Amino acid sequence: MNDLYSYGVDVRTLVDRYRALYSGAIYDVLDGLGLPHQALATDIKPIRQDMIIAGPAFTVKGIPDAAGNVDMRDRRIHLFNDMRASGVPLLDVRDCGFDTQVAHYGEMNATVGAASGVIGAIVDGGCRDTAFLLRRDFPVMARYLTPVEAYRRWSYYEWQRPIALRGALSSVVPVQPGDFLMGDLDGAVVIPKSLVIEVLEKTEKLVATENEAREDFASGQDPVEVYRKYGRL
Repeated sequence: MNDLYSYGVDVRTLVDRYRALYSGAIYDVLDGLGLPHQALATDIKPIRQDMIIAGPAFTVKGIPDAAGNVDMRDRRIHLFNDMRASGVPLLDVRDCGFDTQVAHYGEMNATVGAASGVIGAIVDGGCRDTAFLLRRDFPVMARYLTPVEAYRRWSYYEWQRPIALRGALSSVVPVQPGDFLMGDLDGAVVIPKSLVIEVLEKTEKLVATENEAREDFASGQDPVEVYRKYGRL
């Protein structure tokens, strides 16, 4: 396995454990660690409300391409072999260069990507072929939906380099290859690779505490006492 995606725990296990959590709890842990700017822009949402996405980032950077550069268009197919070579389940994470006009992701990307180890996509841009993606239950988060084709308007530029996605509390959130992302209906958060295990364990503990507090609140116990006991509301 590529060292870039080595965390000391099997990646599939990490994906499953992160998918059992929720973005708000992960954000609270990151915030408590002094990292309040890890949430992506509020309009980056799943294409279906119940979709949950988690995994390590395979980063893709795109740029405007009004001329339809043949070299850039032809070389893009190689990124899928690079995905496959990682040997782990991945998220296709796309920095679309602040473009707001075209679809930067669609069903063909998902089909080739899934055959190359991709388990979902987070796109700071547009998505199309959405009905196909929904039918195959392929999780995607994007800013908007559109039928507009990207060819002669936008193109892949490079991949597996640092990228920047729009942020909720900051203009952008940096994403490095190997960082973990988790997203659900509330939005998506970026977990730096060096903190993937620490954030996971702290969030699991937090969620367990919240579950206990929720049960006590629901049972009709004195809310003041329950709050004092768990410190969660």
